[in-house]
Amino acid sequence: MRVTTLPLDLDDPDALALVRGAGAHGVYVHNAMAGGEGSGLLFRLPAAAPRFRTSRADAPDALRVPTDRGLVWSGPRGNVVVLGPEAMEPLLAMQLADAITALRLPWRIAMGPRDVIEALRERCPGTPLVHREQVYYQGSAATAATELRRTDVRPAQRADRDRLIQATLQLNHSDLNLDPARVDRRWLRDTIDERIASGTTHVLGPVGGPWCKLDIGSDGPGGAVIEGVFTFAEHRGKGLAAALVASCLAAAPATTILHVGHHNRPARAAYARAGMVPAGSCRLLLLG
Repeated sequence: MRVTTLPLDLDDPDALALVRGAGAHGVYVHNAMAGGEGSGLLFRLPAAAPRFRTSRADAPDALRVPTDRGLVWSGPRGNVVVLGPEAMEPLLAMQLADAITALRLPWRIAMGPRDVIEALRERCPGTPLVHREQVYYQGSAATAATELRRTDVRPAQRADRDRLIQATLQLNHSDLNLDPARVDRRWLRDTIDERIASGTTHVLGPVGGPWCKLDIGSDGPGGAVIEGVFTFAEHRGKGLAAALVASCLAAAPATTILHVGHHNRPARAAYARAGMVPAGSCRLLLLG
């Protein structure tokens, strides 16, 4: 009983079907593959007969993806995403983890089904910075909370850079246990400048002193991905995060998703108020 693998072809129709069938968990990978980004492998589990996510004969093809197969995608940001069945036999999970390790991917963060991520964790030395359950939320212009939409949401400007650097450092420290002293400030500044130039960071608050921010980390045929939602401590409790998310949902042309730690009840409540609903979960592993 063994997992079989082969290299990932970004244009492979079977791979694209797997990505579409993964729902919210596949949005980021869908966008990346459509842009010709990343590498990885396809895998198939031994099975007596194909098993599908739904048995309805009239179900869309995207939902009739067999659950005995999946893919591993690796991107330039040091991330690995595993798309596949939610549950896996321990031996098969270990074999897939071995196959991922054999690729020698320069990853620091892995997301995917619990069994595979647990097997990867066992192969990593030291104590991870984060090892937890993430919940996906999904929304659209049609679901955005009308009463929370604001007209003063704006793209971040160059004058906001220092404030955005502080926001990112504080968010990474509180959510990902990243010591601010270990963050390459030049890399962070360049990343924020790129987001400002591309118009993918949105804020509420005055120029040079925003109160709340979020980033659109990916956008493409799969939909949009919100990340980096942060409100400065002195402005919390005013509903700013929910308003910012609702306003960005209202302006989005397609489905928008994000993921958040299962334990983060305040953030999850804000996303629900904004008009987003739970859309699955995955395991997150962040190495030190």
